[in-house]
Order: sequence, then C-alpha cells, then structure tokens
Amino acid sequence: MMSGSATVWLFVAAAVLTLAGLLFFLRPRWLLGWLKGTAAFSFILLGVFLFLLAWDLTSYYRLSQQETVATVTIRQAGPQQWSLSLASEALPGGRQAYLLEGDQWQLDARVLRFSGPLQWLGLKPAYKLERLSGRYMALEEARNRRPTVHGLAGGGWVDFWALDQKLELPLVESQFGSATYMPLRNNAIYNVLLGQNGINAVAVNDEARSAVSNWQ
Repeated sequence: MMSGSATVWLFVAAAVLTLAGLLFFLRPRWLLGWLKGTAAFSFILLGVFLFLLAWDLTSYYRLSQQETVATVTIRQAGPQQWSLSLASEALPGGRQAYLLEGDQWQLDARVLRFSGPLQWLGLKPAYKLERLSGRYMALEEARNRRPTVHGLAGGGWVDFWALDQKLELPLVESQFGSATYMPLRNNAIYNVLLGQNGINAVAVNDEARSAVSNWQ
C-alpha cells in the first residue's frame, strides 16, 4: 500500500484535474481562456529563455570532437618571468600576450553542452576560454608569492554557464575544463586541445618536449 507525500500529490493532482474538468462543463469559455493564457505565458518564457541563451552563445565558439583551441608560445622575460603569446579564435584579434610569473602555466575553459530540443535544433557543444594562470613549484614561493591569473572570459549581462552551475538549468549542462599545469620554458610551444574528454596541453616543439620530460 502506497502512503506518504507521493499519495498526497496524487490526490492533489486528481482534485485539480477533476475540478478543471467540471469547470470545463460549467464555464467552457473561462477554461479555454485560461488555457490560452497559460500557453501564451509559457511561449513567452520559452522565447525569453532561448533569446538569452542565443545572446550568451555569441561569446562562445563551436566545439567539435577534439580540436586545438589555443597555441601557447613562451618567451622568458626574466627570472621566473615569462611572456606568453596565446593564439586562439576565442581571443580578440586571434592573439594576445600575457605576462606570467612562476614555473608552470595552466589554461582553463568553460564548456556548454545541450540536450533534448536544443540538441534537436542543432546546437553543438560550445566553449569559451576562462583564464590563464601561473604557479610556483617550490612550496615556500607558492605560499609567499601571489600567483598570476589573467581572466579571459570577459563579462556579460547574462551568463548561462554560471546560472547552470548554481541552478542546474534544464537542457543545458555546464562543464569546467582545466589543463594540467605545464612547465614554463623559453621558446617552448604548446597546443591546447579540448574535446569530449576535457582539456589537455601537448608539447609541440623540442623545447616544450624537453621541459615536460625533465619535469616529469
């Protein structure tokens, strides 16, 4: 025998449906107007939702199965100081330079994935670069020196990624990808790959491969 809140909700639903049916026979015009109003309000809410989502997606970039979303070129500017050239379609002008301090670097990205009707409409996963950061390997330096962090995502008046993180929106799944910290080495070049399995940094030239080999 079923009992508890589930049964209560069944009684409530039965009462509402029964009352709605009685009202249909007693005042069919009133019920028809109510149904039209409810449908219209639902369409308005859905339209606003889709408009805001489309607006937010203008700052994202389409993500395929796995692709190179950024190329990082490193030049040493001083002791534990580095100039990083970040090339990506997700950046203004396609390339930006950043100064990092420390021994390692990391690139983070936001990813939005879609399900249900949004997927049927053809919406593909989309990404946005989140931040570029550096860190020190020595524990003493990590404690006493502030890490360098550059925000890349920019600000907007609507942010579905942040909303989904807080509210778990329907039809939208937000993910956060962080590449493994990689060593900073003069003239090293890395590609940053993003796909179904997350984000990954790959050494491209001999300087980068040597740095990774010595670091591991």
